[in-house]
Amino acid sequence: MDSVKHHMGQNLETLQSWFPSGTAEGERQIQERVFVYVSDFPRILSPRAGNPYLLVGRKGTGKSAIIEVATRILDRQKVPSVLIRPSDLDASGLGENDSIGELKHRFQPLLLSAIASKLAENRQGLALGDEAIIYNEAIRSGHLSSDLIGKLARSLPKIAKPLIKVDLTQILPEFTAVTRKELEEAIGRRVKDERFHLFIDDTDQIANPDRPGHLNRIWGLILAARELASDIPQLRCVVSLREEVWERLKRESSAQRDQTDHFTNLVVNLSSSDKLIKEIIETRLKLASAECGGGTEMWTTFFEGAAARPPNSETPRSWIDLVLVRSRQRPRDAIQLISQLADHASNKQHISKINETTFQTVMPRFSEDRARLFGQEFELECPRAEDILRTFSQVEYSEGGFRMTAESAKSHLTSAASQFGITLYGRTIKPNLEVDIFDLWRFLYVANVLNARVSDTGERDEFRHVRSEDDPFLVSKPRWNEMQKMLWEVNPAFRDYLETKRNAQQAMTGLPTKEKQRRARRARLRSK
Repeated sequence: MDSVKHHMGQNLETLQSWFPSGTAEGERQIQERVFVYVSDFPRILSPRAGNPYLLVGRKGTGKSAIIEVATRILDRQKVPSVLIRPSDLDASGLGENDSIGELKHRFQPLLLSAIASKLAENRQGLALGDEAIIYNEAIRSGHLSSDLIGKLARSLPKIAKPLIKVDLTQILPEFTAVTRKELEEAIGRRVKDERFHLFIDDTDQIANPDRPGHLNRIWGLILAARELASDIPQLRCVVSLREEVWERLKRESSAQRDQTDHFTNLVVNLSSSDKLIKEIIETRLKLASAECGGGTEMWTTFFEGAAARPPNSETPRSWIDLVLVRSRQRPRDAIQLISQLADHASNKQHISKINETTFQTVMPRFSEDRARLFGQEFELECPRAEDILRTFSQVEYSEGGFRMTAESAKSHLTSAASQFGITLYGRTIKPNLEVDIFDLWRFLYVANVLNARVSDTGERDEFRHVRSEDDPFLVSKPRWNEMQKMLWEVNPAFRDYLETKRNAQQAMTGLPTKEKQRRARRARLRSK
């Protein structure tokens, strides 16, 4: 018996090795084996000449992982590529009130210098005679003269190489033969000329979003990249950007409306559907199960039974549904949840698999961590974001299951804005101004805290969710009548945390025992 438990404990350790962190930086050793193909990958790997693609997605949806896999494919095909992050660009000399034109002009030499530095670091293009001197001077110089900028720009096309044939068998071994062939053919249709690639990741970190002038920095960097791609036909560029920041750029940069329209057809929206997240999870489970000798029994190798009840609920749900509904539509969250479940189970001597008790124990803390991460992620946009989220533990949900009518949601947000000072994008929200309440609501909608749910008899459950990526401008006063036809619900990822806060508040108010019991029963019925 002890040997069996030890063996099962090793299984859980193996599971953890395939679900380490969910971040590109923390998963480089397994990245290529667990990478899941997305349909837009050929576009990302081969953008059009002179037109940078914007890879737009929420934090944790895999933008960095896609870029890193793309650079590895290019590297193995001997096609030069450079990955630049804001930390590679010295933005200290940028003015607070610089115009977008000025910022674009300032970012061009910063980009060229960073490209030269990365090429030298990666030892690409150094055996170019005179060009090597240019690179060395670009790296040595504290700034680039206009003459040096011109020389550097003219030298870069000389290192470009064609991506003629792509062999993904070794690069992405877990792909099926059909998927590899499909991707190879898609890339082959796009890549025929000589090129080198520039990837700019985490672009929004070049700015401080709560300072209005800093939005211009993001535009300046994007436009500088586009001008470089236009001046150097061999340069192909992909710029990643958080979805929330891109929506704000579209909404608030009225002076850049033409620029926004120019980029509309160059945006690659990276949305994580439940289908994609399920594939990501099961790809890893399959690899972990095979390593443990479990064959195709992916779930039963590590999980007890086919289903479990979440906290405060009597309704069992399948393991995959339990993970998906609490993932915030982010692969990283799903990966981290399974990692924490495996970690908790492996630390219990009498537990050989992840079971219902494991899930019910881990989930409240995991949910609290999601609330904390939400606050950190949007701290610059809204310093009290987590406090606002916490107020939803005070709501009496007339529709059950953390769901409320539009009128109830509007009333609660007005009350929350009255409880404490809320600053959103550097502007104080005034509870007596209806337009401010809609701005706060829109922020929570785009941040995937408040979800819109509309009746739809054509769906299995007779309802569907309207997400911000599908309709980013839903939350607005002109569309109030439409909003009133929907139910508004708190994202399930936060509900276990809010339930814990509500129970603690009830205990402090000293509610009669019978009333506590009635509320507990209602809470269990609401949480499905």
